[in-house]
Amino acid sequence: MSFRVTNNMVSDRVLQDLQSRYKTLTDTQNSISTGRSVNAPSDDPIAAAQERLRLSELSGIKSSQDSVAGVSTRLTSVESSLESLRSVLSRASELALTGANGSYSQTNRNAMADEIDQLIKSAKDSVNAKVDGEYVFSGTATDKAPYTTATGDTYQGDANAIIRDGGAGTQLSTNPSFTTTDGTSTPLTAGALLGSGSATGDGKILDALAQLSAHLRGGTAADLQAIGTTDLQAIQANQTAISSAVSAVGAMSNRATAATARLEDLEDGTKQKIDDLTGVDYAEALMNYQTQSAAYQASLKVGAQVIQPSLLQFLS
Repeated sequence: MSFRVTNNMVSDRVLQDLQSRYKTLTDTQNSISTGRSVNAPSDDPIAAAQERLRLSELSGIKSSQDSVAGVSTRLTSVESSLESLRSVLSRASELALTGANGSYSQTNRNAMADEIDQLIKSAKDSVNAKVDGEYVFSGTATDKAPYTTATGDTYQGDANAIIRDGGAGTQLSTNPSFTTTDGTSTPLTAGALLGSGSATGDGKILDALAQLSAHLRGGTAADLQAIGTTDLQAIQANQTAISSAVSAVGAMSNRATAATARLEDLEDGTKQKIDDLTGVDYAEALMNYQTQSAAYQASLKVGAQVIQPSLLQFLS
């Protein structure tokens, strides 16, 4: 039994072949222009699904990177404030040593007390620092200033630790724990450093400076004795607490730096996985494009010869 091959059958087969080659050619061209081998899920469903998972991982890494960057920024602000407090206490120590000297007049000591009062204000200003609209020394009550004119020496924040995501199960704190003047370990807040003033007798910065100011103005032998002993000792205890806070912040900053480097490695690794799944080898793609283009051109030539003119085309 013979099988008759018509001109239409030949034409259809040639056109199908040309369309197939043209699609392959355009797909390769699209991959070269986009830099991706998978431009639609239908190109490689498995690779497309894996890419979605990797992109989700990349989004999580980016979120952690933003979190760590925020921690680093806040720690830098905290460190700057601690240095300001260190300067305040250093100057207060100098004034205490000078004021304990009985050769100075009461007028001189009153002037020293006035400067101490200004140092108290400077200490409050230092811990009222804000980053991105949040107070960094108020614990988790970041919307409240640690100290205000209306509330005086009363600390307005809380004593809670602020925990942030550091990626890969790591947690970072913008107010790491330090050792206070009473020897306890607590999250770094303005209240833990400055306290709530002389009314509480907590021995912290505000109390120590207020006591020094009062003894400088007192002018009695007992006041002079207190300046050179208890007042100076209180200042030194707060200087030690500040040093502990600086060390805690420095250690946390180092952890944030390490977390940043680790997240960058994770980001690079995840991007490489995505590239392995959907990326294009340009050298190979260009070579394929040239081969496919030559094959398509050859198919066009052969097809033009194979497809015979129809009777109507011939008559026209």
